[in-house]
Amino acid sequence: MYKNLFNRVKDLLFKPAKAWEGIVAEQNSINDVLMTFSLPLIGAYSLSIFLGYLLGHQELDFTIATKLAAFTFSACFLGLYLAYFILIKVMPITVLKEDKGLAFKIIAYSSLPIYLLGIITALIPQTIFFFFLVIYAGYIIWEGLKILNVESENRGWQTAVLTIMVLVLPYVLHKLLIYLSRFAL
Repeated sequence: MYKNLFNRVKDLLFKPAKAWEGIVAEQNSINDVLMTFSLPLIGAYSLSIFLGYLLGHQELDFTIATKLAAFTFSACFLGLYLAYFILIKVMPITVLKEDKGLAFKIIAYSSLPIYLLGIITALIPQTIFFFFLVIYAGYIIWEGLKILNVESENRGWQTAVLTIMVLVLPYVLHKLLIYLSRFAL
């Protein structure tokens, strides 16, 4: 399973057009994509947040580290589904409205840069300046929409909107969870 995950990550990073051809041809369900791609990466991201907090602070405060990891996991997971919901309910991309599994794949696979760069910056905070590379998600979306034969005149703005959703929703949800946790007992 992890060999397939590694190959999928490698292909999406270095050959996204080829990766999308394989993704479109697969008959995976939403649960398959979630279990074999999204959840392992979200879990690794959350674990790196946990370890990064413990290694980066002198006190070993497992409570704060656990909260931050849980907030990260929740924000990424909810952001994934919220972006998917917005995509199928609001966006006028016909091919994705007809195939909900393909719509989920666009959101799930284009979230890869967030997870990878989050893992790296959580463990090595000095690399935070690399975080601008999350915009590579836009290129993954662009290639995916091209493979799906979305009209070229609409592909630009649709890529921009999907990229903003994929990048902003987990961030906003994370900040919201942190803010709301201040009011918890």
